[in-house]
Parts: sequence; structure tokens; C-alpha cells
Amino acid sequence: MTGGVWYWILFGMCAAWVIVTGIGVVALRNIVHSAVSMVLCFLGVAFVFVLLNAELLAVIQILLYVGAISVVVLFAIMLTEPQHGRLGLFFNSQSVFALPLVVAAAVVFTLVALSAKLPPTGSESFSPSVADLSQTLFNEYVFPFELVSLVLLAAMVGAILMARKEDDDR
Repeated sequence: MTGGVWYWILFGMCAAWVIVTGIGVVALRNIVHSAVSMVLCFLGVAFVFVLLNAELLAVIQILLYVGAISVVVLFAIMLTEPQHGRLGLFFNSQSVFALPLVVAAAVVFTLVALSAKLPPTGSESFSPSVADLSQTLFNEYVFPFELVSLVLLAAMVGAILMARKEDDDR
């Protein structure tokens, strides 16, 4: 779906959705509401991928971010105890120096993006199919793929052992 008035209307709606829910992630006071806003933001990004004819990325976005990462974040929220105290306890003196640094980095990134020599709109791009990606992943990159799965398995076993050790201490 490229071009046309409806494309731009849908893109504008998705962009507004992502911006509003992204602001909700950092602006909402209740952390659970913030996590739900994060899930909605991830869904909005998936819809943008669909508008860009990148269906595989949309499916990956939904499976990984909406499904897995959001569930992990919600579990982490539910398993941690709420912190109470003055607002000053949550920030330190380095926060004063962080804001100008972030603004400077944003300005530099914007200048680099604006001065980059990007190909013209409508130029050909490489868009591999799912079969091409799976061939590459499971033939050329099978060792790194399996290595990542072992690292994730070790992290999961470590988390379980740490959780059991905390239960034994109580």
C-alpha cells in the first residue's frame, strides 16, 4: 500500500498513536498503566510496519515486543516492591548534567540525519522473503543462532536459581 490519500491518513493516525502512547509510557504515574501504554506503542509500530509493506517485521514486532518483552516487563513490575519516598531520592546530582548531554546528542543525531546522502524516494531496495531469511539464518548463521539460544537458556536457569535462593533465605 503505497501512495494515495488513505495511505497518508492511516500513516498519520499510526504516527499519532505511537507518539501519544510513547508519551504515555513516560508520563503516566501508575507503572502498570505505563506498561500497557508501552504495549499499545509496540502495536502502533507494528501497524506502521504493515503500512510499509514489511509484514515480516510487523509479525516479529508483535511476537517479540508485544508478546515476549511486554510480558517480561509486566512480570518484573508485578514481582518488585513499590518504592516510596520523596522525588529527590529517585534522582541524583548527575541528572542536571544529563539533560544538556541528551539535548546535544539529539541535535547531533538530527544534523547527521539531515546531512546524510539518502537514496531518492522510490529507489529499489532489497527486500528478502521469509524463505531467504530462513535460509541465511539456518545455514550461514546457525552457530551464532544456537549460541544465542544457549545464552538465553543460561540466563533463564540463572534467574530461576537466584529466585530459589531468595526463597531459601526467607
